[in-house]
Amino acid sequence: MHYLSATTLSEERVKQIWQCVKMEVDRSCWTYLPYSGFKTVDELQIALESCFGFKGTTHYLIEVNHTIVGWVGLMNQRPMDHAIEIGNVYFSHQMKQSTASTEVIYLLLQACFKQGFRRVEWKCDELNQPSKRAALRFGFQYEGTFRQDRIAKGRNRNTAWFSMLDEEWLSLTTAYQQWLSPENFDTEGKQKKRLSDLTA
Repeated sequence: MHYLSATTLSEERVKQIWQCVKMEVDRSCWTYLPYSGFKTVDELQIALESCFGFKGTTHYLIEVNHTIVGWVGLMNQRPMDHAIEIGNVYFSHQMKQSTASTEVIYLLLQACFKQGFRRVEWKCDELNQPSKRAALRFGFQYEGTFRQDRIAKGRNRNTAWFSMLDEEWLSLTTAYQQWLSPENFDTEGKQKKRLSDLTA
């Protein structure tokens, strides 16, 4: 079973996520995140404590079968506008080729819209093709690109903006539920219908 854990960053949980982090052979997973990987568990703990303690954000540990395998944040909340962003997403190699990442986004979106948010945002570096594809697959709509939006890791970053609105969520909920249904997977765990086809 996959679910979000909103627990505090205990030493045990940091050690669990470290087991994922240190096994990341492809370091490109850090390219568009605000850090460049971690050499020690202490470095990881400092970074996570900074993220989880940052004012105005709520970060969640992603737990799959009682093992921490990633994290994700709700950030840039604008209460007066009922808008919020899903960001700082780290899906470890253990989550790839599984339904975990989709379940996580589904649960976050469901919670956001139940809490009365009208708009959920997804932003990424314009060069981050996997993130852009993921946003569209998850049902977000591309809105445009902020040119020279910021300097990240010493280079220019153009930021691609995506959003999902409350009025769109009803039909998207059905798409997620259809995709996540056991009937959508064969005996080998391969999907019969793609989520991108259901959310298009």
